[in-house]
Amino acid sequence: MSAVWTVKEIEGNLPQVLEQARTVGPQRIRDATGIYVLKVEDDFTKPDAAESLLKMRPKG
Repeated sequence: MSAVWTVKEIEGNLPQVLEQARTVGPQRIRDATGIYVLKVEDDFTKPDAAESLLKMRPKG
């Protein structure tokens, strides 16, 4: 399980927290109201690689 960041730690380290969310997994952030989880989701606006290759294949 990953460590829990404090809001104070994130203030100067947001790029690091985002990179760890992308490469390591969800990051947990604690403040006075609870623990929040930062995770990366797929960007479904980009075309699927397999679908793109199928469209480019020779016909016939």
